[in-house]
Amino acid sequence: MRRSRLALSLALTVVVASALVAADVVQDESIRSVSLPVLRDPQAQQKLHLMTDPVQDWVESGDPAAAGYAGTVIDASNQHADIYWKGEAPAEVRSLLDAHASPGYTVDVHPSPYSRAQMRAAIDKFTAAVEREAWTSIGPQEDGSAIAITYSPTKATRLTGGTATEQAYSRRAAEIAGMPVTATVEGTPVALSGSRHSDSAPYYAGAEVSSSKAEFCSTAFSGWKDRTKVLLTAAHCGGGRYYNGTGGYIGDLYATGAGLDVGMIAINGNGGGRFYDGAWSDKGGSSRHTYGAGRNNVGDLICLSGAQSGWKCDVEIKRVDVETTNNEGTKIKPVDVAESKGGDRRAIGAKGDSGGPALANPSGPNGDMEARGVIVAGRTEVACPAGSTAHSTTCYSQVLYVPMTPVVKQMGFSIS
Repeated sequence: MRRSRLALSLALTVVVASALVAADVVQDESIRSVSLPVLRDPQAQQKLHLMTDPVQDWVESGDPAAAGYAGTVIDASNQHADIYWKGEAPAEVRSLLDAHASPGYTVDVHPSPYSRAQMRAAIDKFTAAVEREAWTSIGPQEDGSAIAITYSPTKATRLTGGTATEQAYSRRAAEIAGMPVTATVEGTPVALSGSRHSDSAPYYAGAEVSSSKAEFCSTAFSGWKDRTKVLLTAAHCGGGRYYNGTGGYIGDLYATGAGLDVGMIAINGNGGGRFYDGAWSDKGGSSRHTYGAGRNNVGDLICLSGAQSGWKCDVEIKRVDVETTNNEGTKIKPVDVAESKGGDRRAIGAKGDSGGPALANPSGPNGDMEARGVIVAGRTEVACPAGSTAHSTTCYSQVLYVPMTPVVKQMGFSIS
């Protein structure tokens, strides 16, 4: 058994004062089982990504022939995916799909009014012209029909010139952006700094950390930047030194990603290449291995592992490639937005989960999983079910996380 693997501390170190303060700890309870999504083929999501990822890789290569790409939606339950394309899709699209086809799996290519590049240009036009307080998040629609904007009505009246109904907001925003807009009332994303257990080398994802700024945050994946061993967390959790839940020194902040709200801790010890997959109260230290970093698409099913609220599955990606600003004023681009599958407004994250991992594609019911992102915010406050969090806190039905692609490409991160 690893030393102090998941011993819940009744006192958490406040780094500034170097003293122990009492924590509002919820009484421990029996560990709840968490079921992964049930699919006809457990490998359905992987097989669909094997078909669609080469198309997206080609789009990202910058080939002018791929300029019509708009988006991708995954439907693992029905072993199907949809790709949207402005104009006639080049033969290369079908060639790539056929080259990686799996029996029983289908991918349809649909026409779309706008390309991804056109939607991004409209987003840039809108954000340059509109004050930041008038919108809370903005991103493309995967079917290429519009851009999607969320906003707070009390802060959008100047934009609409009166009552900020969704219809009025959509109409005015479309005039500015130069293309259709789907507007939804939604609150400002909240940075999820808040609590969990202790951890020690080799460090796993989903454990508690603290800094001089944030008493409670979570860790994500371990790996390398250049030749330095690092552990990912949310950058808004602070700079300087990081400690585990019992005050053990982990390491110093080494690097942050511009506009990503992701930080790298240069760890005092090795990373384990694993993540916690149990409830917050799991004292046995249940964990799994990570096997690489993958791409996210709307419709993907993922799991989350925050230090405050533990292991959550049956979570679905609703939007990708979104930009936003959290309640601390941190601008983040891109983020992906996830909520419970079926949209039942179930709590899937809590304050204290910031920095934790998002994962997908288990190789079997208890198998290894693929790194998908770093949790940075929550939105839409909901009640926390009794005993579902390590401490009294605030829960959310939406979680926003930074996908792994920019963490790898912009920050030079290699997962261990």
